[in-house]
Amino acid sequence: MLLKALSAFRPSAPVRGRTATPTGPVDYFVVADVLVAALRETLAAVPHVEPLTITCSTDDHDRLTSVVVEIVAAFDEPLLPLAATARKAAAARLTALLGDLAPHADAIAIDVAITDVTEDTSDPWT
Repeated sequence: MLLKALSAFRPSAPVRGRTATPTGPVDYFVVADVLVAALRETLAAVPHVEPLTITCSTDDHDRLTSVVVEIVAAFDEPLLPLAATARKAAAARLTALLGDLAPHADAIAIDVAITDVTEDTSDPWT
């Protein structure tokens, strides 16, 4: 019974986006799994960074309120500038995905946690 419950389909939570159009504002939804995948792709492109976990939280109206990103950093890289670069990249991607009228990235708590360092960020488990 437990295995059946664990394998059950669980839809991803919706995250509200909003953009301006010539006819007025338009609301839409982005599936949280898509948002996480896009953030993972963006962060993987940041030099000396490899994303591990990405968690999104929304309010009662499905508006994004926070993102927590756990990354592995390359050994011997300055960590504070690296975290700032990762945060800036995540904020830009969120704005692109959720639209120009969604809460600005500055209004969304984007926390970057560097949980490990490695000599090779192409494989964080080595």
